[in-house]
Amino acid sequence: MKKSLFIILVLTVNIAFAQQIVTGVISDKTNRPIESVKVSVKNTALKTFTDAAGKYSIEVPETYSTLEFTKENYKDQVVEITNNVINITMSLITDVDLFELSLDELMNIEVITASKKPQNQKIAPATIYVVTEKDIIEKGYYDLTSLLENIPGVVPIRTDHFTFGGQRGFLSNFSQTLLLVNGREMQNLFASETFISTQFATHNIKQVEILQGPASALYGANALVGVINIITKNDSSDFNKTEYHTEIGTQGTQSQSIVFGKNFADFRISGSFRYFRSNLWDYKDFIKDTVNFRQAVPTKAFPVNQEFKKRSWSLPYAAKISYKGFYVGIEGYELQGSKGLENISLDYTNQSDFRELALYYAGVEKNITAKLKINSEIQFYKERFWGVNYTFDNVIYDTMVKNGHNPEFPLTEQEIKDNFMMAYSQQSSSGSKRYKGNVQLDYEPSQTLSIIGGYTFDEFDLLGLALSTERLNPSFDETRSIENSMRKPFFRQYKNSLFLQLQKTLFDKLYVTLGGRFDYHNIYKSIFTFRSGLVYTPFQKTSIRFLFGQAFREPNIFELGASSVNNVINELNPAKMNTFELGINQSFTSNLIANVVAYRNTATNFIEPTETGGFVNSGKIINVFGVESQLFYKTGKIRTEISYSYVRKDADEYAGVSTVNLGVYPHRITGGLTYNITEDFTVNSRINYYSEIKAKHGNKDINEILTIPSFSKVDLTFSYTKIKVYDVEITTQLFVTNMFNSQFYQPNIRIGGPKQFLQHGRQLFCNVIVKF
Repeated sequence: MKKSLFIILVLTVNIAFAQQIVTGVISDKTNRPIESVKVSVKNTALKTFTDAAGKYSIEVPETYSTLEFTKENYKDQVVEITNNVINITMSLITDVDLFELSLDELMNIEVITASKKPQNQKIAPATIYVVTEKDIIEKGYYDLTSLLENIPGVVPIRTDHFTFGGQRGFLSNFSQTLLLVNGREMQNLFASETFISTQFATHNIKQVEILQGPASALYGANALVGVINIITKNDSSDFNKTEYHTEIGTQGTQSQSIVFGKNFADFRISGSFRYFRSNLWDYKDFIKDTVNFRQAVPTKAFPVNQEFKKRSWSLPYAAKISYKGFYVGIEGYELQGSKGLENISLDYTNQSDFRELALYYAGVEKNITAKLKINSEIQFYKERFWGVNYTFDNVIYDTMVKNGHNPEFPLTEQEIKDNFMMAYSQQSSSGSKRYKGNVQLDYEPSQTLSIIGGYTFDEFDLLGLALSTERLNPSFDETRSIENSMRKPFFRQYKNSLFLQLQKTLFDKLYVTLGGRFDYHNIYKSIFTFRSGLVYTPFQKTSIRFLFGQAFREPNIFELGASSVNNVINELNPAKMNTFELGINQSFTSNLIANVVAYRNTATNFIEPTETGGFVNSGKIINVFGVESQLFYKTGKIRTEISYSYVRKDADEYAGVSTVNLGVYPHRITGGLTYNITEDFTVNSRINYYSEIKAKHGNKDINEILTIPSFSKVDLTFSYTKIKVYDVEITTQLFVTNMFNSQFYQPNIRIGGPKQFLQHGRQLFCNVIVKF
C-alpha cells in the first residue's frame, strides 16, 4: 500500500534586505512531525533541515523563488514561492513504492565526484558508476572489494592481505586509482597506494562513486585511470539517526559497528566505529600445491606440517563536529593482517602486518553571497606500519645448502627464523606525515553557468622502513641523510596546485565542461592537465557524452631509489595518460535503460623496473581500447541488470612472444536479478564471469606465460527491511558468496612469487542492522 506524507506549509514572507524568510512545518497525515527533511533554495547552496518538531526557517534571495524538499526514501518535491503566499496545505512527499517507481526514478542519482559539486548523473561530464546504500543492502556488499567486483571495467583480485587489481586494463595494486572518502584522499602515505583491505567495509557507506578515466585536472596526482569516492552516512547532514550493525559468518567472522548523526539546530555531531575480526579463508592445502602455487620452489625445504593461519582484525573510525559551516573531524583505521597469499612463505602462522592511518581535518564552508560559496580546509595525516615476513628466497636457500644444510630434509623452525625472518618497521618512529591545505570557490552567476576554482598546498614527510633479521621492533633512525635509507632527503616532497573548471549550459540541451590544473612539485617541477566534456541531451530520454581528460601518477619512494643500496636517486618523471571517451545513455521505455561507453587510453612515461633493480620511464606508448555497457530492465517486482566490459591492450613482448592483453581480462560480464517477494523482503542473485586470461607467471624466475581458464562466481543475498519493533527499525541480511563453491584462480599481476592466486570458496554471512 502506498503511504503518503502531507506537508503543511505555513509560509510567512518578510521582505527585508532583498530576502524572503520562509518558515514552515512538515508533518505526516497523522500530524507527526518529519525530522531532517532538507529544505533548499534551488540552484543555490542555501539549505536547512527540519528539526524534531518538523519546523524550518530559510532565507530565500529575492531573485530566487523555488524551494526543494528532499529526504531519503521519499520523492523530491519542488514548490514555487510568491510574495502573496500565506498558507499552503498539500501532499508534498510520497513514500517510495519500489513496485511503482520506474527505472528513470530509481536511477535519478545525484553525484559529486565528476565535477566537485552535486549534479545529476545523466549530465555529469564523466563515466561514473554509483552504488547506493540500497544497493549495498539488496546485493549483500560487505566490503569495498565485493562492491567493486560488480563495476564495469574494474577488476579486483583478492589475496586476503589487500586487494590487487585496477581499472580499464591497468592492473597492479590499484596504484593508478585515487581513493577518496568524502572527497578527501585516503591512500597510504608510504607509496601512495590504494590499500584496500577489511578496513573499508560498507556499514558507514551512503554512496560509492566510481569514476572511470583520468581525473587529475580535478584531483591531481594518482587519479590516473579513475577515482573511487566513498561518501559516508555520518558525513551527510540528512543522516539524523543511530544505526547498530552486527555480523557473524564462516571462518570465525564477526563485527560490531555503530554509525550515528544528530542535528541540534545549527550544531551537528556524528561518527562511526567498527570492530571486525576474521580468520578469513584457510588456504592450508593450496600453499602446499607445487604446481598451482609454489611452482619451481624446492618442495623439501618446507615444513611437512605447514599450517596456514590467517587472522585479521580492523578498526575503522570516523567522527565529525560542525557548527554554522565550521567543522572538525577525523577519519582513520587500525588494521592487522597476516599477509595472505601475497608471497610464498615458510611460516604463515607468525608473519603479520600492522597499519595505522589517521586523517585530522578542520574547515569552514560558507556562502559569501547567494551565488558565491567558499570552502577552506586544512588536513593532517599520520601513518605507521610494521610487520614480519618469512618469505622463501632461493638465493638464501642455495647458500644454506652450500654451507651444509641437507636438501633432503625440511628447514627447521630455528633455521627459518635465523635465515628467512625479515622484520620491517616504523613502530619506533614518529610516523610519516602529510600536511595539506585547500581553498575552493564555487561561483554560480546564473542558473546556466558554474565556475569552480581552488588552490592546494601539499607536503609529504615520509619515512622509510627499519629492517632487521633479528628483532621484531628494530630501532629507527630519523636523521635526514642520503646515507640513511629510512630518512633520505627526497622523502620530503611538496607541491602547490591551482585548478579551474567552468561549466555552461547552452539551449537547455548542451552541457559544456572545461577545466585545467597546474601542479608545481619540488622534484618533478611543472605539470599541466586538462579536461573537457560535452554532454548533449537531444531528447528527454537520450544523453550523449564526448569526453577528453589527462592525468598523471607521481613516482613513489621505492621507484625514486629508497631501497637502493648505492643511495641512488633515480631521475624519473610522472607517468601520463590521455583518454578520449564517447558514451550514450538511452531510456527506451520507463523500464528499459541502456548505457554504453567506448574509450581509448594512451599512456606514456610508465615507470618500470630494470634488471639492475632500479626504475626508468618506459619509452613505450601504451594504448588501451575498451567498451563498457550496461542494460537495466524492470517489470513488476523484478529488476535486473547486466554489464559487459571489453578491453584490448597493446601487445607486450615477453617470453619470446608478442601477447595482446597480457595480464588483462579481455571480457568481463556481471549480472544481477532482484526479486521483491514483498515490499520489504528481497532476494538478489549475482553472477560474475571472467574470461580466459594470459598472464605472466607469478614467479619472476620463470619466464613463462600462463593461461588461466575462464570462471564464473555466483552470490546470493536475502534481505528483509523495515521490521518494526516499537520505535526501532530492523534490517536482516543473509548472503552467500561463491554459492556453488567453485574453484578458480586469478593472476599474480605483481609477480611476487606465487604462480597465481586461488580465490576463496563458499562463505556465509548474516548481518543485522538496527536503526534508532
